Amino acid sequence: MCTPTPVEPPESATMPPLKAHRYQNPDRHLEQDMENNDMNDNQQAPDASHGYDEPGNGPVDSGQTLEVAVGNAMPPSQPSHLPLLQPTPLSGVAGEALEANPARSMVAEGMHFVGNALLRGPCSVAGLVEGNLTQAPDATVAVVVTETGRVKGDITAQKISVMGHTDGILDSGQGEVALHDTASVHGLVRYGRIQVNGADLNATLERVAIQKPGA
Repeated sequence: MCTPTPVEPPESATMPPLKAHRYQNPDRHLEQDMENNDMNDNQQAPDASHGYDEPGNGPVDSGQTLEVAVGNAMPPSQPSHLPLLQPTPLSGVAGEALEANPARSMVAEGMHFVGNALLRGPCSVAGLVEGNLTQAPDATVAVVVTETGRVKGDITAQKISVMGHTDGILDSGQGEVALHDTASVHGLVRYGRIQVNGADLNATLERVAIQKPGA
């Protein structure tokens, strides 16, 4: 009778299965990893109680003046005191202000005025006037005819300046008449002093003698 010979199992069958040591108790190792991460974060992050504002600027004390490094923008600030503007009282009465600033008259470009006007203040003509412009007996005014202005009538004023066209009498009495290079004047010019700068002058000139004070 033959006795069977025992067969030894292979070496790989007798060795216990390999398993990583850290995964035998995964919960315990997970807690250790979390504790290590917390320790690393605490070492890298600055303590909030130190009051660090930015890296490199150092701690900032809320009770002290803020120091800003060169090249950094200053933080916005509000003035502690704002100046107040006090109103200035007006002196005098309204009547005196009106006399100091007499009414001004103007015939704008594109306007057509027909009739006579009694002037108590400066007058500027940039449009067309058909009529006489006369200063009031108790007033001393100046009349300006601009480059676009045209007057068909007489102008009586202490000072007359023409840059446009006039057809009539320019009477300044003992005053002054100025005729500029763009002016075209026809009629009669009465003046105490006159200035002509290359104007188109087709008029009779009549000089009025200036009376000296006390004469």
